Amino acid sequence: MRDAMQLAMLVSLCLCGCTKSSPGSREDELVFLKAIMPDSLLEIANLDVGSAKAVAIFGDEPEEYLGLHVFQGQGKVHGGIRAEISVDYPFRQGDTVRYSWRCMLPKDFVSDAPKNRWWIIGQWHDQPNKNQGETWDNFASVSPPVLLGLGELEGRPALGLTYGPTNNDRQSSSVGPAFLRRGEWHNIVIVIRWSQQADGKADVFIDDLTQPALSAAGANMNNDYQHFLKLGMYRHPEIATDNWIYVDDLEISKIEWP
Repeated sequence: MRDAMQLAMLVSLCLCGCTKSSPGSREDELVFLKAIMPDSLLEIANLDVGSAKAVAIFGDEPEEYLGLHVFQGQGKVHGGIRAEISVDYPFRQGDTVRYSWRCMLPKDFVSDAPKNRWWIIGQWHDQPNKNQGETWDNFASVSPPVLLGLGELEGRPALGLTYGPTNNDRQSSSVGPAFLRRGEWHNIVIVIRWSQQADGKADVFIDDLTQPALSAAGANMNNDYQHFLKLGMYRHPEIATDNWIYVDDLEISKIEWP
């Protein structure tokens, strides 16, 4: 892990995502973001962490990766217990976007089994359409229409895909499980055709699978403006375990749906 002095840089950040508010803090934040993503994403990326203890760089260049940490007693960020990276990748309704990254749960990762309360490791959240003058001040709070949830079944970590808007009296649905292994890196790819109509679709691929491990179809946008990715951990506030998740090699691009 990087020297503790480097991690102390985060103390100066405004850790609600408003990292430009203090001199030099954006440069400090970029040190962490550069460990896992190409330069093309840096301008639209932020850390959403509430403590210097919630994020760390592991490994040495060029094999660095990021650790995100949730633990009992940490402060809330945006009203929740989270340690996430936000990336506001631009797209228009009808576009297909490919999101990919590597992730690992450590060997000693303790889940919330058997309760399996909600625990999100990837979510795509709606936001105000600034082109129409909307702001967060009057924007309705609803659940993200696409998310990857983490649980445990039969002693194995498992992913589930929750899919579909929850506004306008519509309810989301869940598919899964897709199993992971503790202590091993997994390649995660999710391809999403963004739409408020029935032609929306999402396929989740894990490792070298050529067929999706999880798949869902139908509307997947809460409004008609781009939804931003939040990657890391966001979980039920009563879960008390101390947990890390490791992430690396985040890439996002528009593609043609096959």
